[in-house]
Amino acid sequence: MDFREKYSEFFTQLDSKFFDQERFVPAVGPEKAKVMMIGEAPGANEVEEGEPFVGRAGERMNDILNDIDVDRDEIYITNLVKIRPPDNRDPKSDEIEAWAPLLEKEVEEVQPDVIVTLGNFASKYMLDTSKGISKIHGRVFTREGQKIMPVYHPAATLYDRSKGPELEKDLRKAFGKEESGQQKLTDL
Repeated sequence: MDFREKYSEFFTQLDSKFFDQERFVPAVGPEKAKVMMIGEAPGANEVEEGEPFVGRAGERMNDILNDIDVDRDEIYITNLVKIRPPDNRDPKSDEIEAWAPLLEKEVEEVQPDVIVTLGNFASKYMLDTSKGISKIHGRVFTREGQKIMPVYHPAATLYDRSKGPELEKDLRKAFGKEESGQQKLTDL
């Protein structure tokens, strides 16, 4: 069953002004993933490929996941808004409000152990906060019993290289891959 069929009840109720098949990108990943990652909205590459996080930011995320020995295919990856905003602008509050019920259904369906929110928009929505990502990244919060960890958006590391190590550190923590500082016997 494809994404739109699975959530057909939502799509029949969604105001048509918030949907455009040409700019729509569904979530990917296992239905019962231990980790769910939530971005803000698809970009041009995502629309072209029909999958979240396949552009430059996605490549950056994949590099970090490979570095920390995490298989992307084991992660449920979605966006707060499933339609690419015109001119790649930030999602507007009415767009977020329109798509939020679908995200809530996804969280309910997947029941991940932890949700990793990528960047400001997903983090602010999921944590119902006005605090920016630089103040809350890397910390674990709980919302209705659900663990949520906000991290920098991978795109931010493309424009500000200093955020790269922070993103990797936060993702290590989210996936339980924190470095202990111990050396492996094979490294000696």
